[in-house]
Amino acid sequence: MIDWGPATTSLVAGVGIGVALAGAPGPVQAVILAESIRGGVRAGLAAVAGASLSFGTLLVALALGLSALAVSGPALRILQVAGGAFLVWLAIDGLRSAPAAGSADPPRRALPPVARGSLAVLLNPGAWLFLGAVASPLLGASAQAGGRPAALVAALALMAGAAGGDAALAVVAGLGLRRMRGGTGAIVQRALAVVLAALGTWLIVMGMVG
Repeated sequence: MIDWGPATTSLVAGVGIGVALAGAPGPVQAVILAESIRGGVRAGLAAVAGASLSFGTLLVALALGLSALAVSGPALRILQVAGGAFLVWLAIDGLRSAPAAGSADPPRRALPPVARGSLAVLLNPGAWLFLGAVASPLLGASAQAGGRPAALVAALALMAGAAGGDAALAVVAGLGLRRMRGGTGAIVQRALAVVLAALGTWLIVMGMVG
């Protein structure tokens, strides 16, 4: 049985933190934005689905008592380098697939948006730091107040809040794509690729010198 008093508190807190997380600029939001600009709302929401699935799985694992999710030291540096390399690869792929003005849509890329969204979470050191520093204490407090059911409610609320914020970004960016004329879409896509490359390079440097 769920004690709905603590569960409701966990629900509200989880949704609020999840929405705030989605509103904070980072690699996941950059990937979702890039996919939405390139492929429209469908591609953006597919990237959101991949990110939400990975993030939700990790949150549920935390809610069920798994405590080995925090990363630090060498593990964090390896994750920074791997995540940075992934973003740089996405940037190069985005630059290569950006259409020229007046050309047809670019060919479908090997890695689908769902996988890109998922890897954007799994290879994002910020996501793992959030799990250890924010999500773990929240879910732990929920478990103490209302048991594992309340912790699961908080985990699902966190995922729903983040997914809702990310989905709104994907819809706005994807619909904006349809209003772009001429080579504007390609210009925006290339600009986002530069942003991804900058983020990836920064993560690689941090991982190598940290």
